[in-house]
Amino acid sequence: MSPPVVLHIDIDAFFAAVEVMLDPSLKGKPVIVGGMPDERGVVCTASYEARRYGVHSGMPLRTAGKKCPHGIFLRGRYHVYSRISRCFFDCLRQFSPRVDEMSVDEAYMDLSGMSYLYPSVYDMAQKIKQTAERTIGLKVSAGLGFSKLGAKLATEAAKPGGLFFVGQERDFLSQLSLEKIPGIGPHTLLILQGMGIRRVWELEKKYPAIWKRVIAPHLYSSGKYPQKREPASRSFSRETTFPRDLANRDLLMAHLSYLLDRLSVYLADHRLFAGRLEVKVRFSDFSTFTKRAALDFPTFSYAEMWRVAQGLLEALVKKRKLPLRLVGVKVEDITQERDLLPFVSIKGEKLGAGIREIKEKYGFSSISTARAMMLEDLYPREKEGIVLKTASLTK
Repeated sequence: MSPPVVLHIDIDAFFAAVEVMLDPSLKGKPVIVGGMPDERGVVCTASYEARRYGVHSGMPLRTAGKKCPHGIFLRGRYHVYSRISRCFFDCLRQFSPRVDEMSVDEAYMDLSGMSYLYPSVYDMAQKIKQTAERTIGLKVSAGLGFSKLGAKLATEAAKPGGLFFVGQERDFLSQLSLEKIPGIGPHTLLILQGMGIRRVWELEKKYPAIWKRVIAPHLYSSGKYPQKREPASRSFSRETTFPRDLANRDLLMAHLSYLLDRLSVYLADHRLFAGRLEVKVRFSDFSTFTKRAALDFPTFSYAEMWRVAQGLLEALVKKRKLPLRLVGVKVEDITQERDLLPFVSIKGEKLGAGIREIKEKYGFSSISTARAMMLEDLYPREKEGIVLKTASLTK
């Protein structure tokens, strides 16, 4: 049996690259997507020009503003990114039915069954890369390996815009520094470095038990493509940081309603059903709490999810008498199929499906809940939705 061939493919600096494509005058400039430098929130994507100043994803916007004061800060347009993301994944599926979406801009592909179509696996990957770039108009980086870990790290070596093939995967990994290995967090890294371990080969030599637990499970050994994550492990979330701390209950509910409406439409659009819902709040003193609950049955119905979500938010804000700086909602236990008992009503889903069609045809703002309309006094309203100041732009 021939070993599996895994391709990891990633759109370079996705959000920032889209903004440059839409406005060529931004080319070569430090573009930072996520919000304004004087606002709360974090950087979603930074162009390579901005990264030279130490700006990276997840960094507070105000910190990014200090590191790169001449940077071009943009709030981002998720509806545009989402449309390009769909084109990207549709393109990949033309080559292989096994496409494991990891985020809006990256995926793993199983190429092991396609080797007879191309002179070499490298030619195959090159063809996929070139077709994806031609389809979306953006540069992508790609990595080939015999495991997902090897392919992911090969992509990192290929950036920006290249293609790298890890032929001797174990040898390649052994030379890497530990901070480059996904799954080794800051705390673990600090402990290992304190033990005098800097590179993977040192970990394998001095502490083989830790190496077997952290590194070995990711390496190719079974002759089978690493299976796609189980649907139940998937989740999707939306959150926003307020321009200023907020205590008004109606406005808090309005934000939650809008974020949940976004999630409901996303689930309906992809024919996915959520089995559990989580609400997240962050108070003005930065203390963060979450509360979750199972839904009565897997669904994408806004009405069903809202009934649970508002109860969770009420329970969370009762904990402390402080205003909030952030609210978010997550759907979990995602499934693509389900069994419903005969007495379960799906009227809410039928209504939701109809609303999704209207939004798709006339824009997200063409129909909205009464609660969400309260936000129009706080934020600009465009065809594709309300422009929250620091909205989550991730999947």
